[in-house]
Amino acid sequence: MLARVNRFIISCSESWWKVLLLFVAQMSTFQLMNRITARFPDVTADDIPFDMQNDLTAPAIFEQLAGYSDEAFRLYYQFQALDYLFPVFAGLFLASLFAFGLRHAAPGWYAIASARNLLVLMLAPTLFDYLENIHLLWVVMAWPDISDTVAQLAVAAKRAKLACLYLAFAATGAALLAALLQWARRRFA
Repeated sequence: MLARVNRFIISCSESWWKVLLLFVAQMSTFQLMNRITARFPDVTADDIPFDMQNDLTAPAIFEQLAGYSDEAFRLYYQFQALDYLFPVFAGLFLASLFAFGLRHAAPGWYAIASARNLLVLMLAPTLFDYLENIHLLWVVMAWPDISDTVAQLAVAAKRAKLACLYLAFAATGAALLAALLQWARRRFA
């Protein structure tokens, strides 16, 4: 399975139109999520979906759920459906850009990463996003029953997702910048 995903990332990184499709899919789902987010404060106590709150805490989840209307629950389920698509598109897009940059900046490192299926590590934010989504959905569906442990796991997954995302952005930015510098050096040398 990891080898297939790794090969898919490589395939996308070698094709501008595949990267473009991933970008369009990512942006389309993100725009739909933003539309739901914009409607959310009107049907809650002025809150936005949990997934869009980077400083979310477990107690805040339950405080906010107390202000959810029936429409808020309906919108949240729609948001969640989209939030199972967005992370995979975003993760594959970022992983493809990283693979492209690494291939052009450091071919030796790229060969190692490709051979050992290490490019899939760029999907760590996606994995943690799914764990966050699963736990948040569990908490929302169980409401008004309170499962503090599940809420704590959702918050922990969110924090892990954000940490991995910052690392993935930094690695991708560094790889693309190094590739650009390599290209400029060859072009203008």
